[in-house]
Amino acid sequence: MSYDTEHVRNAGDTPRMITGIPTFTELLENPSLASLYTSIRRSATATAPELVEATTVSKKTVYDYLHKLEQAGLISKAGDDAGTAVYTAEEFELILTVRETEVSITPELIEVIAQKNEYPPIKRVLEEHGIVTFALAYDLVKAHSEGDVTIRQIASLTDLSPGTAYDLVEALYSILDLGDDESHPTTYTPDDFDEDEGNLLEEFADK
Repeated sequence: MSYDTEHVRNAGDTPRMITGIPTFTELLENPSLASLYTSIRRSATATAPELVEATTVSKKTVYDYLHKLEQAGLISKAGDDAGTAVYTAEEFELILTVRETEVSITPELIEVIAQKNEYPPIKRVLEEHGIVTFALAYDLVKAHSEGDVTIRQIASLTDLSPGTAYDLVEALYSILDLGDDESHPTTYTPDDFDEDEGNLLEEFADK
């Protein structure tokens, strides 16, 4: 099946080469590296001492990560503060093609992936189903918050189990602060997930 959402698109019959360099893809595997990049991006600017204070990794690791991110073009020096380098995060879009499906890795997606150790459903989906399924689910959860799809449809479109789909929706609602203060994913029952569900939204299903 093919889908066209914000982060997942049909790439056609000819697979494209993966673009980017190893540091970009390491952001998907290393939550600490992703978290450091995200911290700089959230605060607009940051210095190494500020990041050392805020992170749980060692001082040496922070400096190693800063060097790696700068070499990759993911951060750059925006000036200095009393002789200390001030870093700013660069926006990016990494296009991966996996089995003829084009996946767009963006800072917004990295910010969520950086929290996979705190949210087991995110880690489980990434490890058991891969980045394509996760990116598609991410987009569908945002559509769910706007009332465009149901959790049953998310499960059907991503091939996740109903329970996993619900847990992921709940995790992403929390991280992305979706809905109002009293908004939560709709509670499901087994009857909500009959296997003959076929009335899915056209923009997420094959034409």
